[in-house]
Amino acid sequence: MAKISVAGSAFAGFGVIARHPGAVLTWGVVMLVLSLAPVLALFAILGPEMLKTLTAMMPPKDGPIDQEAVRQLMQLQSGMMLVQIGGWLWSTFVKAIICSAVFRAVLEPNQSRGAFLRLGAQELWLTLLFLVVSVLAYIVAVIASIGVVLPALIVGLAGGAQGQGAMAGVLTGFGLGLVAVGVLVWLGLRLSLAAPMTFADRQFRLFESWSVTRGSAWRLLGVAVLCLLMVLAVELVVAGVVLGAIFAAGGPPAWLSDPVAVQAYFTQPPLELLGRLWPWLAGVGVVWTLIGSCLIAVFCAPWAVAYRDLTR
Repeated sequence: MAKISVAGSAFAGFGVIARHPGAVLTWGVVMLVLSLAPVLALFAILGPEMLKTLTAMMPPKDGPIDQEAVRQLMQLQSGMMLVQIGGWLWSTFVKAIICSAVFRAVLEPNQSRGAFLRLGAQELWLTLLFLVVSVLAYIVAVIASIGVVLPALIVGLAGGAQGQGAMAGVLTGFGLGLVAVGVLVWLGLRLSLAAPMTFADRQFRLFESWSVTRGSAWRLLGVAVLCLLMVLAVELVVAGVVLGAIFAAGGPPAWLSDPVAVQAYFTQPPLELLGRLWPWLAGVGVVWTLIGSCLIAVFCAPWAVAYRDLTR
């Protein structure tokens, strides 16, 4: 029976980065551009109206906030639901494109042209998988929450209003919560190879992962734990570098320690605030371009390697 190499799978993302640094950088640029495109388009369409409404809502020095502007803002927010759904679909599509490129670098290394980026059946099937998994995960999380909270409340109420009843309810909820987390992690591990399977087969695959991962749950748990630790380590290093750069430049602005100054800063007219913040926003974009794609490679490549090891 084929087995997973825990270390080999977990560190596969760093291998992808080392072998294809130009492709990884390209993924970051593409991800940044595709993520910003709908935001800029939305701002171009709704920006003037939003700025006018927000400016009208700024608290005047000698009067109350314009209630008509508040009403217009509420109407604007109520119409943003479709925009939010569209943003969710688009971000899932972008994630599928970059994740497919990582899978291709592992499973189809000879398809290196265009930094492994494509737009075809594999990307569309992977998008559908991610959407379905997101919905199912939400439903399962709600059911699990009910399964934890409801028995805990029943036990607490059955114990009476005294402290023993409340403590019994808390302990029941804590114990059931641990069980629920364990079950959810186990389910996630058994279905963890659905994405590389969908990519490789060019068809929707979800529960088919169950048979492939049979007998490998503990090794997959080791891969997941190592991936999580590596992602946290990378994030800590990035945070340390950013903080070091801030303090090397003289430290954060002194007004950040003054709540009144902070409030005054963020109540500036939107255009003026954007003009002050754009260098920071540009810096975040550069960091995301360099780091974001590396994190995706570190997180996605291990599952492609695990799938390859179990099916070859």
